[in-house]
Amino acid sequence: MNVHPQYPNLLQFELLKVEEKIAHFSTTRSGGVSNGSFSSFNMGNFSDDDPLKISENRSILARMFYLAPDQFITPHQTHGTGVLTVDEAFLSLGRGEATERLYGVDATLTREKGIFLCVTTADCVPILLYDSSNEAIAAIHAGWRGTTGRIVEKTVHQMVSHFNSSPANMIAAIGPAISMEHYEVGDEVMDQFSQAGFDLNDRSLSWRRNAASHWRIDLKEINRRELIRLGFSPEMIEKSDLCTFAREDLFFSARRQTVHSGRMLTGIMMLP
Repeated sequence: MNVHPQYPNLLQFELLKVEEKIAHFSTTRSGGVSNGSFSSFNMGNFSDDDPLKISENRSILARMFYLAPDQFITPHQTHGTGVLTVDEAFLSLGRGEATERLYGVDATLTREKGIFLCVTTADCVPILLYDSSNEAIAAIHAGWRGTTGRIVEKTVHQMVSHFNSSPANMIAAIGPAISMEHYEVGDEVMDQFSQAGFDLNDRSLSWRRNAASHWRIDLKEINRRELIRLGFSPEMIEKSDLCTFAREDLFFSARRQTVHSGRMLTGIMMLP
């Protein structure tokens, strides 16, 4: 990933920035108006931060792209596997009904232009998908629960079904998230991966010092391999090496800050 050429508090993916029909971004924690542990560019509506400051932060981001805040579709994520297709019918809904439809959604997809599909993260994995042939996009929030629930597979299958997409011709971008070095989980999480059919025996995916210690897993790499299993070309998958836990200067981290963590926003849009 590189710094956005116009806005130093935003990041971009190498594979996506050369695509002329889309815009995309991943925020960092700088450039906003929030204070304290939420300083300063907190995008998370469901945190203890002042809602007015979160609203202003989102307005600041919208102005960077000459858009209105309501052109950024951001679900109320619940670490589940809900996938929503954003179509004309959804965009015609009133604000209240649209908000209800977005509850419990952790991935969105669309062929509509002029709207950003977004996910909020603070250690979990943000994933953007782009099908240039059929002009379709998706944004996925993949924590360990969503990953074991196969949210990537469900989203890709919906793109294939709804838009005739082919994973072999798509681009995937995996954003900043907690690294294996800092992501400790217990046996119960490892059991969930095993029951879901994931083989994490490879040391590049999981390891622990001894039988009494916690496991460490690489959630970004697990999702990268899931994309490859689904038919994505490895050369068309970009995985950020940035760790949200380690880079306190750049990112919020729920593991590092607990309940006082803000959220980053990662989004993709088909240009009008």
